[in-house]
Amino acid sequence: MRIEKPIPIGDHTITIRELTVADIRALLVASIQQHGDVGLIPDQADLIMNATLLPDLRLDELRAMAPMAQDMLDSLADSELQTLRDQCRELNPLFFGMKARLEQAKAQAEMIALAQLNS
Repeated sequence: MRIEKPIPIGDHTITIRELTVADIRALLVASIQQHGDVGLIPDQADLIMNATLLPDLRLDELRAMAPMAQDMLDSLADSELQTLRDQCRELNPLFFGMKARLEQAKAQAEMIALAQLNS
């Protein structure tokens, strides 16, 4: 369930609501179409979101650990997605450790390549 939070702003109250995965996808598509020359189709938005929505876990990896239909994933609010990710991290520490080590190795390789360019 989405969290909503009323915030007093001057004489008004504005309610902030959590975004769902589907909301974020729609915003991504709209933003790219508004600010870019390239039209973004939902499948491309899914590829971008799969790789970047969570900082340390791809959405397809999340679904491998917590199998669910796409419409269920789309309905998850930010806090629900983070809770699910945290539980996956707790149950799969080796996987997350491996990912972190791979990212470290990638960063090291990039630094070595940059150093060699400047030699």
